[in-house]
Amino acid sequence: MSEYIQVGVTAMRDPITGDFLPSVPLYIRAEDQEKVEPPIIDDAAIRMLADKWKEYVQLSNRAKKGKKGGA
Repeated sequence: MSEYIQVGVTAMRDPITGDFLPSVPLYIRAEDQEKVEPPIIDDAAIRMLADKWKEYVQLSNRAKKGKKGGA
């Protein structure tokens, strides 16, 4: 019998409410552990995503302020 190692969890979302359903653990066989590569972190991509997120938050905050002032 194979030994298994937990490598993460996953959860689907409810199609109506969007809430997370109960999470399910993800396993791999212990003998396959050597085949799994750690995620590659690309600093340039992370910086780009952080800049996009900052822009999104700023625009979102402006839109919220505009709604409060007009209502």
